[in-house]
Amino acid sequence: MVHWIDGGPTDLNNLVLLCVYHHHVMHEQDWVIIFEQGIPSFIPPKWIDPDQAPLRNIRVDCPLKL
Repeated sequence: MVHWIDGGPTDLNNLVLLCVYHHHVMHEQDWVIIFEQGIPSFIPPKWIDPDQAPLRNIRVDCPLKL
């Protein structure tokens, strides 16, 4: 994911829906967001997890039925 201010696209493949609180946490604590199979994973800063293992929101891991 590339932030739009850094030249990233503003399309659905480069967007993550966050509440205001978590939006600020991502920027202030230097979290990184990556996409794994189209689902965002969040990499914490080293001071939270020295291994920086990606974390996922388990609520979006369930397959959606449209």
